[in-house]
Amino acid sequence: MKMMDTPERRDLIMIKMNVKFETPELLVEFSRMCQKVEADTLIEDTAHKLIIDGKSVMGMMTVTLNQKMIFVVDGSDAEEVVHTFEKFRTEEAVQKQNLG
Repeated sequence: MKMMDTPERRDLIMIKMNVKFETPELLVEFSRMCQKVEADTLIEDTAHKLIIDGKSVMGMMTVTLNQKMIFVVDGSDAEEVVHTFEKFRTEEAVQKQNLG
């Protein structure tokens, strides 16, 4: 069965960037910022093989401080959203994938 190409589907973008959190306060700030956007926001903790919902304060409190994580923004507003999270970025490497 072929998936229909809807405007929503064509506009989906996934962006990944490396992030790090130095204090618990930054974890809470990050989560609150995630709650304000439409895009799905996930943290991939590759060291512990966990995927954490960025919008969940409780989930974010499980993140290990000062450890590089991968921040995944998935949605039609991903490009706009990712710029608001620059303060958490650790490296220049940002991956963008058009899912449409």
